[in-house]
Amino acid sequence: MVNLNQLRVFQAVAQTQSFTRAADVVHLTQPGVSKHIKQMEEHYGLPLFDRLGKKVALTQAGQVLFDATREMMLSLDSAERRIEDLKGLRGGKLALGASFPIAVYLLPGVLAAFRRKYPEVEVKLDVSLSERTTAKVLTNKVDLGLVSHEPHDPRLVATVFMTDELVVIVPNQHKWVASGRIVPEDLLGETFIAAPRGAGTRAVVEERLKARGIVLQNVLDFGNPEGVKRAVEAGLGISIQARSIVEQEISSGALVAVPLAGIDVKIEYLSICRKDKHLPSAAKAFLALLQAEPGMATAST
Repeated sequence: MVNLNQLRVFQAVAQTQSFTRAADVVHLTQPGVSKHIKQMEEHYGLPLFDRLGKKVALTQAGQVLFDATREMMLSLDSAERRIEDLKGLRGGKLALGASFPIAVYLLPGVLAAFRRKYPEVEVKLDVSLSERTTAKVLTNKVDLGLVSHEPHDPRLVATVFMTDELVVIVPNQHKWVASGRIVPEDLLGETFIAAPRGAGTRAVVEERLKARGIVLQNVLDFGNPEGVKRAVEAGLGISIQARSIVEQEISSGALVAVPLAGIDVKIEYLSICRKDKHLPSAAKAFLALLQAEPGMATAST
């Protein structure tokens, strides 16, 4: 059986028309090149080269083999160069999935830094609910998922890249503005504005309230965090969101953050990937940048 190394030697001899020059190309000795060619000729049962003094020329059999393998060897060489480019992030792709809050409020700065550092890497971002992002990681549709609710799936590994604080948000004329602090039981008398089921923050809030024995009854789904914020501003109800998501509205006075006592108010943002997946170099580089980005480790509270 002829192997790829022998084909490379054969191509080098055919192109240089010399065993000696071919030896320099493939980094072998001249006897080593001669040995490979002899083995190939024994395998095919026909001479591949005519020895014409110091030069060699392809025989008819040699020309058939050269024509048949030239494009294949060029393709292999191109693939090797592209693989080397992937190692150096001079190419390749990065497929990310992210929940809406992470994609809109946290990722733009990180992605901009990544593109500046690795401009030749193609980045694709899929924005969805945390639950759907997790499903896309499991089905290998994205390399990495960025979510706000740990999936607890044994096939996944999750790593925290940022922590934040959950706060109750109310319109600036709400009765709680002057109260200073509320407890979970106070939520039962209010319309609660939430992102759809499957959203990470909603899942975290519902789990922690349920642990306190509280199940919200009057819940109004409002699409995504932007819709939730606008609905609260309009006085349709109250909500619980991560502070980093509502910081701008709090600073402008459009919304008021009310501290919530009696439950754990820490929320974590996590990167998730399959345990059995070999992460591309681009995904590893993105994770390193995500961890190093200022403000990502812990949001200001």
